[in-house]
Amino acid sequence: MRKTILNSIIAISLGLSASAALASGLSGVDAAKDRQVHFKEMGKAMKTIFDQLKSGAPDQSVIKVQTALIADHAKALPSWFPADSGPSTGVKMQALPVVWTDKAKFAAKAHDLQIAAANLNAVAQAGKTADFMPALKATGDACKSCHETFRQKDPD
Repeated sequence: MRKTILNSIIAISLGLSASAALASGLSGVDAAKDRQVHFKEMGKAMKTIFDQLKSGAPDQSVIKVQTALIADHAKALPSWFPADSGPSTGVKMQALPVVWTDKAKFAAKAHDLQIAAANLNAVAQAGKTADFMPALKATGDACKSCHETFRQKDPD
């Protein structure tokens, strides 16, 4: 169990370092590739949470680490899409051009995720088990809502 917690802490630290790198001005191909890494980290965090919930004896410390990662990544998400990191980079991606052409709608969807993920993290950190599943559903719904508009299903 301690190894799992340590690995989760290391993963969050790496994610924070990568988020800081994006904020420091990565652009183009590097930003597109880093963005993909961050989304995979968020997906892995969600999978880890669901795996914990299915286990019959979820480790709350693991869940807390994963919700913190999701909330932190959600906060940084808008910075992962600099102007020159779209399909024109040649990087194979699922992000649709509308991310860059309808910035207001994308910002609104990102904000919805930030709110939902922050709430999920707050609920997990406080140990409010009765509120956890609704908060997890709201976070998943925010992800899905953005994907429906800004993400293609099968990249070329």
